[in-house]
Amino acid sequence: MRKLERSDIMDFITYQEKRAELRRDIQKVKRPRRIFLGDKLLFLFENTEMVRDHVLETINLEKLFSEHDLLRQLEVFNPLIADQGELRCTMIILNDVDWEKAKRVKLWRELASHVYIISNDGRKIYSRAPAIAVVNQHPCSFRVLSFDCGNQYPVVIGTDYEIGGYKLEAKLTMSQQKALREDLNAMNNIIAEKHDL
Repeated sequence: MRKLERSDIMDFITYQEKRAELRRDIQKVKRPRRIFLGDKLLFLFENTEMVRDHVLETINLEKLFSEHDLLRQLEVFNPLIADQGELRCTMIILNDVDWEKAKRVKLWRELASHVYIISNDGRKIYSRAPAIAVVNQHPCSFRVLSFDCGNQYPVVIGTDYEIGGYKLEAKLTMSQQKALREDLNAMNNIIAEKHDL
């Protein structure tokens, strides 16, 4: 797992020609990294391929082709890709919410610090919400979270937030565990290769 570079993306005209094939391929990557917690929360664990898809779909939607606009997308989306020893995900609150209401703003602010994973060595690791430009700045239905996993991988995800029925826990399937373990190993391998140079 690595950060995106300019060579990884294309303008919207070029993307249109390849979109059908790329969209078909990315679904296989996304499937084990989409983790539901009841009917309340969805966690999208991001990796390089998934973030590239976000970038390309934004380019397509906004019909971007200038070099400035393409580089801006890298600046906005690259922080979604985890650093060494961590996983990053987009937490999506699934139920309908009125984000003007004070209780919903409270949920957005507080819920992130109550989300945890349990790693394969039995540790409970709470999430943090990294300071990322554009996202994580204003209350909405999603938030980017980070888990400092080290060399371990998640086997359980949950939240101990007592309000509104958000106290939930789910065991990850073997395919989900395998996908997240691969993402952690990929980033650690890249760091090791850089040290060997």
